[in-house]
Amino acid sequence: MSNQRTERWQQLLSPHRVGDKKDRPPLDTRDERTAYDVDYDRIVFSSAFRSLHDKTQVFPLSSSDYTRTRLTHSIEASSVGRSLGQLAGRALKQRDVKVEPPHLGTIVAAACLAHDIGNPPFGHSGEAAIQHWVDKRFLSGMPKERTEPVWPFATWSEEQDLLRFEGNAQGFRILARLQARNRDGGLRYTVATVGAMSKYPRPSVLPGRRPKDKSRISEKKFGFFQEDAQLAREVYRTLGLTEREPDVFSRHPLAFLVEAADDICYALIDLEDSAKLGLIPMEEACSLLESVAELSGHFRALKEKVDWESRMGVARAGAISALIQECVAAFEEHVEAMEVGRFEQSLVSARPEVDARLKAITGITRRKGYESERVLQIEAAGFKTLGGLLDMFAPAVLADTPDLQEKKLRQLLPIEFFQRPGPYLDNRDEAIERLTPYQRLLCVTDYVSAMTDGFAVELYQRLSGIKLPE
Repeated sequence: MSNQRTERWQQLLSPHRVGDKKDRPPLDTRDERTAYDVDYDRIVFSSAFRSLHDKTQVFPLSSSDYTRTRLTHSIEASSVGRSLGQLAGRALKQRDVKVEPPHLGTIVAAACLAHDIGNPPFGHSGEAAIQHWVDKRFLSGMPKERTEPVWPFATWSEEQDLLRFEGNAQGFRILARLQARNRDGGLRYTVATVGAMSKYPRPSVLPGRRPKDKSRISEKKFGFFQEDAQLAREVYRTLGLTEREPDVFSRHPLAFLVEAADDICYALIDLEDSAKLGLIPMEEACSLLESVAELSGHFRALKEKVDWESRMGVARAGAISALIQECVAAFEEHVEAMEVGRFEQSLVSARPEVDARLKAITGITRRKGYESERVLQIEAAGFKTLGGLLDMFAPAVLADTPDLQEKKLRQLLPIEFFQRPGPYLDNRDEAIERLTPYQRLLCVTDYVSAMTDGFAVELYQRLSGIKLPE
């Protein structure tokens, strides 16, 4: 049995690179880095990762130099993920599954670095802005009961890809296509890392257009656009993930650890940021963090003759440590079910006491932090900004015979967004004309979602005449 599980994990940790036609060894013989170390480095040096420095985590366009951005959140999640992966690898090894714990740690850390790489400006509000724009622009006034998708979409999957625009699917797209557009597989990360990053390995439309199964956490959202479906199949089938229905796969076991790292960081760190901004009393925030840290059974809080920042730092570290241990215990308990695609809940929710304490934290943060007046005002402005940019660029790209204004807007779109595997076209109009209307819209959402918060606002103001270039 242990030999079978070892073979299963060898497939789950496959170093095969997306789109690569060659079989490559897991080690680079020049410097003995593992293939997973290369993944980590490629993510760090990618332009998509750098742009996270000015993308909203919770507090958009914050004037504070303390609060986290998507970049710092991703780095912190990666740090937690590395610990989760190494400890999970150690637990597997103790069960006679022949894996190298540091390899699991690096895979989870690399996947955590990239887990938010597809988020548009203004976070989840940005996703909602794109979804709202598609609904308003193409579906306004359309009957709910339709037998065919609306133009410019040729299939239901194309329509739902944009109508339900999803940062997770955009993240897969960035890793597997957009960072090197003229070759299959993009930057060619290992399928192990891409699989660990894929929380929702399914398309936007389920077979038979059936509704999502709410009992399956892997069906909560979707993880790849229709244009990228072939790349997704390559990843998930190479990993041997259970294919329940055509193109609907079970999660990679390490994806549960990536999700856990994200859950831990956004719950605890968003609370800390809210307290630092004065939206939640420091004493209340410290008490909440300490309630989580106490799960370890040996935590000792700093409560007397100490400044609030020191007390919070100790409480946060204790809470992270306790949650890592709890999530690894849940992983160890359920990993055999994960390996065959039968486990369908987060590691946090698998530990009722942990789940209850984190829900108490996120409930308070949502009321006092996420829904604070300043956050809501900037999110509303971001909603208008992204919708306005789409109003400008989408018609210019969709037009078969663009007018003068549309030609000028086309010139503002970097030509690389219209490239596909094959010959490079240096004529923008020719590059656009070879694409379907759906692909053209994807190019626009690729461009807009890649923007930082600040650049999106600046560009919208300039193109609207509110602010002229300096």
